[in-house]
Amino acid sequence: MSVQLRAIAIYSHEGERREVRFNLGCLNIVTGGSKTGKSALLDIVDYCWGRDECTIPRGIIRQSVSWFAILLDRDGEGVLIARRNPTGSAKVSDEIYIQRGIDDLPADTASLSKNVTADGLRSHLSKLLGISENLYQPEASATRLPLEASAGHAILFALQFQYEIAHPRLLFHRQSDPYVPAAIKDTLPYFLGAMEDDHFLKLKRYEEARARLRKLEREFAEARALSDEAKGTALNLATEARRHNLIVADVLPDSIPELRALLATAAADNNSPTTIVDDPTADLSDLEERRREVRSQLQGVREDINDLQRLQREATEFEREATEQRARLSAIGLVSSEATAHDLCPLCDSHLATPVPSVEELERSLRGLESQLQAVGRDTPRLQGRLRELELERDRMEDELRSVQRDIGQRISENERLRVEQAQFTERARVRGRIGYYLENVQAVTSNDGLRLAIARTGAEVEELAKAIDQEAMEERLATALGLISRDLTRFAAALELEHGENALRLDRKNLTVVADTIDGPLPLTQIGSGENWVGYHIAAHLALHRLFRARKRPVPAFLMMDQPSQAHYPREADIGEIAGTDDEDQLAVARLFRLLFDFAEELTPRMQIIVTDHVELIKDWFHSSIAEKWRDGIKFVPANWLR
Repeated sequence: MSVQLRAIAIYSHEGERREVRFNLGCLNIVTGGSKTGKSALLDIVDYCWGRDECTIPRGIIRQSVSWFAILLDRDGEGVLIARRNPTGSAKVSDEIYIQRGIDDLPADTASLSKNVTADGLRSHLSKLLGISENLYQPEASATRLPLEASAGHAILFALQFQYEIAHPRLLFHRQSDPYVPAAIKDTLPYFLGAMEDDHFLKLKRYEEARARLRKLEREFAEARALSDEAKGTALNLATEARRHNLIVADVLPDSIPELRALLATAAADNNSPTTIVDDPTADLSDLEERRREVRSQLQGVREDINDLQRLQREATEFEREATEQRARLSAIGLVSSEATAHDLCPLCDSHLATPVPSVEELERSLRGLESQLQAVGRDTPRLQGRLRELELERDRMEDELRSVQRDIGQRISENERLRVEQAQFTERARVRGRIGYYLENVQAVTSNDGLRLAIARTGAEVEELAKAIDQEAMEERLATALGLISRDLTRFAAALELEHGENALRLDRKNLTVVADTIDGPLPLTQIGSGENWVGYHIAAHLALHRLFRARKRPVPAFLMMDQPSQAHYPREADIGEIAGTDDEDQLAVARLFRLLFDFAEELTPRMQIIVTDHVELIKDWFHSSIAEKWRDGIKFVPANWLR
């Protein structure tokens, strides 16, 4: 599948459109003065391709543009990708719009709205390029994870920014970013065609077959181990089963078949009933609560009995004292009731120093004592009756307390028995499980022909798949691809008359650079001087890569964008304008460079598109026929009326 660029567009905040259109399958040149926006074209393509950062410089373009867009051509089908310009301090916008089957750019931004995520966009682009399922497995000693090639990796071979194309240490786009060099090395075999399209499928099948083989071998080893120790294991299991009453035989048989038959009976015996109690402590809690209530009530009755007994003792003491007082006063009958003087002795009529109570007063005291004694005599039977009732209640409660305590003891005993039964049930189930596992594996080994055959078949499958994904074979195919690239790299370097171009040149995959194999040893690009050589080797290497990409129809964009390839001969900031291409060595070198690009695109037309932005304008018919845009005399990428 071939994916090329039809156009790049920007939209103002009012929705106005400014586009740059390109011809398919040929060289396209955007020429013009410095600071006209030429370099931003590469940034726009990189950003709309799904990059996680907008690298378009913050200036006139970022201030004046609301949306960036690219119109791709996929074998005649138009594919629009638009992405909003990040606002404020944001580095990226997640508002991305993609539409397939479109003929031209939309006139304004009215139809542009988010319909895909960044991950979804990259997935769409991978499908557009035709990238199949793939996975590169690093060598066993590597610490990095396996990597799947995607559209995000493919674009690294299609862009050469101004600061990259003349860099002696950076051969590929974003090579200075973290993890990108390793990604280029790991995905290059796939993009060069050294890794077959069905390599990932074969790898998955190989891993699945290995997993199945390991499982079968593990099962066979376990079964064999059980078989080798069959009799000892069977005896141990039978002894344990007899200890848990799963086997009732007094003497265990000696032969393995009889032991297995006995074990089979034990494993199948599931008639041992057991009582399962969800909460064996529930009844016990109720009984303990009842015991607390009875104890509390019994304590109240005992306190009432003590109070009555104390009252009875006090009444008895009072009665005894009152009786004695009455006996003393009963002698009042010997005294004449007519005596009225309180200072005369009633017996001898002698004069008393201390007056004594009158007979009437003594009689009143005596009558009071008799009245109190009668009251005590009446209450005593009632106290004794109540006391008897309380004593009977106390006896009843004590009997009830003893009964509750007996129930508690019985419940504790029953709970312990249930726990023992449940433990025995669990242990028996465990023993049955071990016996069942043993019998199952012993049976598998006894009739192991099927298992052996499965292992043999799976092993043969693993061997066949291992051959199909042979790493050495892939390395050989990769070496062949790199050899073809080296051949074209040497040819292009000779056409550009680069230093050391007469030597054999090669692409160093390990260090991602160009190496000249001289008589004195390998010479990497960093040891080859001058900016002309650095730019020339960058162009030669990428042309060689894309020639192989197109020859093998690999899923890499069929376009190559380069910014300021003439910078080694003319200042990047200057507006050189028109040159003849023959007046001096610099003009001759620039003419050779652009002529190589023109001839390369012509050779591969319509399968390859080259887009170059530069300030040089050669006075050559073929050069002028390749000009897509000329930005001079006030013409820039961003129209002047957008600058409000």
